[in-house]
Amino acid sequence: MKNKPFTRITLLLVVVTHSTLAWTSQNQTNAMLEAIGTIFCDGLIRGTASHVQHDRKEHSIVITAAHVLLNQKTRSVFRSCSYRASNARFQNFLISKTSTPGKLLRDSDALEGMSKDWVFASLSQKLYAPKLQLRRSSQESLPYTHKNLSLAMLVYDGKLGKITSIENCRSMQSPHVEYPTLLLHNCAHGPGVSGAPLLNLQTLELIGVHGGQLIITKLPNHNIEGIFGQARLIDDEVLDELKRFSMSLP
Repeated sequence: MKNKPFTRITLLLVVVTHSTLAWTSQNQTNAMLEAIGTIFCDGLIRGTASHVQHDRKEHSIVITAAHVLLNQKTRSVFRSCSYRASNARFQNFLISKTSTPGKLLRDSDALEGMSKDWVFASLSQKLYAPKLQLRRSSQESLPYTHKNLSLAMLVYDGKLGKITSIENCRSMQSPHVEYPTLLLHNCAHGPGVSGAPLLNLQTLELIGVHGGQLIITKLPNHNIEGIFGQARLIDDEVLDELKRFSMSLP
């Protein structure tokens, strides 16, 4: 009988602790989703983008897939593009400058082109919203520390009409693709997902930018051996470009 009060107190502490952890996790998820928006070019949503941390706090910069800003029919950059924070019309920020625009004119069928499918864009106005931290990742370490790495992809879901999180997906390996700057994954993807950030679920840091689908076929009959999502890894090249681009802004 003497143990009953102690038991009740213990159960109460467990419930309170669990509720606190759930509340903290939900707050983190909400903050990450608020760091994501859509790229709107020439009247249509073209892809997803992430508001990222950098050295120049007076400017706002997003990262997305380069082909999101490219008109596939004319092979030229869209006339007018903007970033819609959380895909909200009243939070529409014009894109004033992009980094390395030459990378937009890529060959979408080549691994080399996929490795160049990323771009930074500065916004015409300061965006007061959460930011994602870019984290350097190396393909060389994937077979060891990043094999079956738990991932989340934050995307614009056209059916739901909002930014959402795709979880329960992982990094993948293929003996046919050993490209040092690409990350293969099995996160669900579709229209509007290009440019979406891939996060390491353990650190909640941005480690890749989704580019599209990669289908691996076997000759001579071209039988499909595997279908993967492919993303550009965040590495020294990307981080150096972010620093250079940030410092180039007036």
